[in-house]
Amino acid sequence: MRIWLAKLTATFVPADEDAERVFKSMKIGECAQFEVIRPRSVQWHRMYFGICKTIGDNQDPPRDADSIDHELRVRAGHFDVYLIDGHEVRVPKRIAFARMDANDWSVLWPSLELAIREHFGEEYVREALNATG
Repeated sequence: MRIWLAKLTATFVPADEDAERVFKSMKIGECAQFEVIRPRSVQWHRMYFGICKTIGDNQDPPRDADSIDHELRVRAGHFDVYLIDGHEVRVPKRIAFARMDANDWSVLWPSLELAIREHFGEEYVREALNATG
């Protein structure tokens, strides 16, 4: 989301050197456009990959967290489709922090959670949520 702000007082605090340089160069009453991006929660990220690891550890044979993550993204509908030699290939879309902010993650999470519950069991989500409080 892009917003416009006018500097009337020093109510915003620059969070890095680039922001400080821009903020100091602004005059009182001057307007500027800003892009609001809420970074994704590291705790949420760790919880998700913890679930993937636990699921993988409980498979026979055991699987790594990345393979579970890829499967869950496809099951959640977060994938691109490629037609290769007449075969449909579903490739999971990226979920890197640089590609997905907190708003995007909050939209994706319910479908990931449903895929976990339906294909691996309710207990994985319940245990993870209980552990994070």
